[in-house]
Amino acid sequence: MLGRLGLKYFLIASVCLMCNNFVYSDEFDYAQAQRRVPVQEEFGDYMAGVREQISKNWTPPEVTEEGHATVIFKLDRNGNVISAYIKESSGDKFYDASALNSVEKAAPYQKFPESSTRENLTIVYSFDSSVVSANQLKELVAESEKYVNRDNLRARNIIDQAIKSIEGDPASYFLYARRSKLDKLIGDTEAAKTDLGKSKMYKIAYDKRRIAKCKDALAQDETPFAYFTLANAYELAGDYQNAISNIDKAISMTQLNQAYKRYRAELIMKSDK
Repeated sequence: MLGRLGLKYFLIASVCLMCNNFVYSDEFDYAQAQRRVPVQEEFGDYMAGVREQISKNWTPPEVTEEGHATVIFKLDRNGNVISAYIKESSGDKFYDASALNSVEKAAPYQKFPESSTRENLTIVYSFDSSVVSANQLKELVAESEKYVNRDNLRARNIIDQAIKSIEGDPASYFLYARRSKLDKLIGDTEAAKTDLGKSKMYKIAYDKRRIAKCKDALAQDETPFAYFTLANAYELAGDYQNAISNIDKAISMTQLNQAYKRYRAELIMKSDK
C-alpha cells in the first residue's frame, strides 16, 4: 500500500484574524488574496517542514485500501501541538487514529519564523491513501459478487481461484466464509459446513498473527497508537478484556485521547452484549 499526503494551506481571513490565530486550508478567497500573500510567504518554508515531519510519521493502515481524513491541529510558537481533532472522518476509526497519531508523533515541529509575531497557528491537513497497483485477489472477489444469486456455481468457482491464490494463508479465512455461503445457495450443505470450519480455523490463526505483529510493533515503539492497534487486534479476536486494558493504556499516555475514549466506550458496549 502506498500513501499520498496532501498539505492544503491558504490563510482563511475570518474571525480567527481577530485573535491572531491563522488557519490554512484549500478554500481560497480571492477577495482576501492580498492579505494572504504575506502570510503565505512567511510560512511557506515552515509548512513544507510540517509536511515532511508528518509524512515520515504516517503509514496508512494495512486494512484500508483507500481512505481520506482531514485533521485540524493547532501549534504554539515553539511548534508544540496544543490541540488536534478529526474534521472529516474516513469512516474508519483505525484510519482516523493513525492520522491523529502521526500529527502528535511528529511533534515538536519547528519554531515559528523569527519574523512572525503570531502566537499560534491552526493547520488543516489532508490524509489520503490509495492502492496504486491492481490487486488480483480483490478483483476475483469483486467478480464473484457479480454472479451471486444469478449464477452461484460460477461465483463459487471464482472464489475457488481466489482461495488457491493464497492457499494455506490464514488471511484466506474470509474467502472460506464466502464460499460457505455460496455452498448453501447451491445446496451443498456438507461443503458449506466444511468451509465454515476452515474459515473459523484460519480466522483464529489470523487473529493470533495480527496480535503478535502488534505486540512486536509495541515493543519497538511504545506509543498510544501502538496500544490502540493492539486493542483493535484484540477486539477483532473477540477478546474485549484485553482490548479495554490496552486502550486504557493509550488513553493514559496522551491528552489527545478523545478518539481513544470514544473507542473505549464502544468496546464497553460490545463487551456487555
